[in-house]
Amino acid sequence: MTSPGSGRTPHRPARRSGAPSRSPLPHRGRAWLLGVILPLAVTGAALGVIAAWVPRLPDELVTHWGRSGPDATGSLGSLLAPFAVYSAASLLVCGLFAVLTGRTAMVRRLTAGIATGMATLNAGIVLSAVHSQLDAAGPADVADPGVRILLACAVAVVAGGVAAALAGADPRTLATTRVPASAPRADLTDDSVVWRAEATVSRSARWVLLVLAAAVVALAVATGMAADAWWLAVLLLAPVPLMFLFLSWRVRVDAAGLTAVSTLGRPRQHVPAAEVERAEVVEVDPFGEFGGVGLRIAPDIHGTVGVVLRKGEAILVHRSGGRRFAITVDDAAQGAALLNSYAERARGHRS
Repeated sequence: MTSPGSGRTPHRPARRSGAPSRSPLPHRGRAWLLGVILPLAVTGAALGVIAAWVPRLPDELVTHWGRSGPDATGSLGSLLAPFAVYSAASLLVCGLFAVLTGRTAMVRRLTAGIATGMATLNAGIVLSAVHSQLDAAGPADVADPGVRILLACAVAVVAGGVAAALAGADPRTLATTRVPASAPRADLTDDSVVWRAEATVSRSARWVLLVLAAAVVALAVATGMAADAWWLAVLLLAPVPLMFLFLSWRVRVDAAGLTAVSTLGRPRQHVPAAEVERAEVVEVDPFGEFGGVGLRIAPDIHGTVGVVLRKGEAILVHRSGGRRFAITVDDAAQGAALLNSYAERARGHRS
């Protein structure tokens, strides 16, 4: 394939490109159900169960466990106070994000999953602490609820995953405007032209991640030993493998649009050519604009989804419905030019 004679497009910060979309956010009913109603129901159900257990609880409850067992006691109110604070904050923050954001499927799934998962986790932890004290004669008879809490964490992950799966995929919204004349184009003879690239993190970034992973492992082991709670170490170690899942992606632009797939096959990001309003080359700062490297969501009005693995040039795709997708990759100008040409051809075929 050949790129336009003008070469690369001018670079400019990703956050300044495009204009806010006024199109309504999709799947609002699901956002309210999974981000607000279901978490409230889970929290209320936990409180109802605890209320039913009150006659079976001792007057003095264990409120904290240390290495040698229970090391603090108090009333049921003092045990529930942290749960009330954490739950209220989680319900408020997660609920607001769920109903006020969600222009893309990834954002909707993330907010719904976190809202439901956090409510389930908070409820599971307090239920574990209270359940371990049913029919106990006193603090000395209360067992450590660590295993129950670890089980509650697993249930919370499953509940969050189910909520994320039910949050709703992106509706197929075809681009209605023409590709701007100023957008770069590639010469197309047919639909067989393909552009391929690989997006990876730099060697220095890999070393930073390795050091960070080692620090997390050391912290998890030290915390588990200090608290004499193996389940806490397992919980802290769980996110470590996720740090290395999204460090290399295969990128392809063809007649179907732009597709980015991690080396493991999942996750996968796809932008259909018929939904591309325009593609351009921009300069991206992963930490400044996305808060880190990997598959990220930018905290902007668009909720831009990005595969951002290094600082430098990236393809920024403006999609229908006010959505945006960015991916840092070498030779971004050719990929953007070909994507614009296929987007223009998709409009012609639709006509």
